[in-house]
Amino acid sequence: MKLHYFLPSIKGIPVLMYHRVVPNEQDGLTVSTQQLREQWNYLKQNGYKSLSLQTFYDILCGKLPFTEKLVLLTFDDGYRNNLIYMKPLLEEFGFYAAIFIIGDAIAEGQQPTYPDLMNAAELKQFDSNKVSFALHGFHHESFKETPIPELKETILKSISTFQENKLPFYPALAYPYGARPEGSSFKELKKWMKDQGIQMAFRIGNKPAKMPTNDAYEIKRIDIRGSDSLEDFAIKLKKGKLKPF
Repeated sequence: MKLHYFLPSIKGIPVLMYHRVVPNEQDGLTVSTQQLREQWNYLKQNGYKSLSLQTFYDILCGKLPFTEKLVLLTFDDGYRNNLIYMKPLLEEFGFYAAIFIIGDAIAEGQQPTYPDLMNAAELKQFDSNKVSFALHGFHHESFKETPIPELKETILKSISTFQENKLPFYPALAYPYGARPEGSSFKELKKWMKDQGIQMAFRIGNKPAKMPTNDAYEIKRIDIRGSDSLEDFAIKLKKGKLKPF
């Protein structure tokens, strides 16, 4: 008997977290182009509608109604292979996506945290009506281990880098590694982010994001891995990542 039969579907929007897209390569952070096509075909054939960050936020806030079969596609870090291999598929399927960008990749005179990240000129090749850019730290810092004053500087520095490059960005954040501060420090950071106009922040959590939410700074995402079969993908859309009893 398969475990997922015992688990109920979760009423919410699956926020899918991708990283790298490369032909004929699959690992923890990489889906193949063939695999991505198969997954997005599944979404299309099963009536899923992809959302922009703005539409997702409007549903989150109750400005737009929540309906079934909505999905938010997100990509972390801003790898160059997203431009080469993900962008054509996104255009083919007519989907929306969000890319969470590490600030040092687009900052002048900075060495990117990871190799093969897109620079500002490459990011501008995306259709801003279909792809939103948002924050993912400046050096991919752990938000759990970095002091709050430094985190605030990190966020402001990332925002300034977007502005200096005349790159539009959406006021949202994905916590690097999914890590967040704890206790009163996290409450302080959430309040500060709200005061700065940052509308929402994403963790991991591996469950569909419940609608409505009582915390826009703890939105769950579902990790999509190269080891996922299409059946795994279909289950994750409705129930999230399965865990043993």
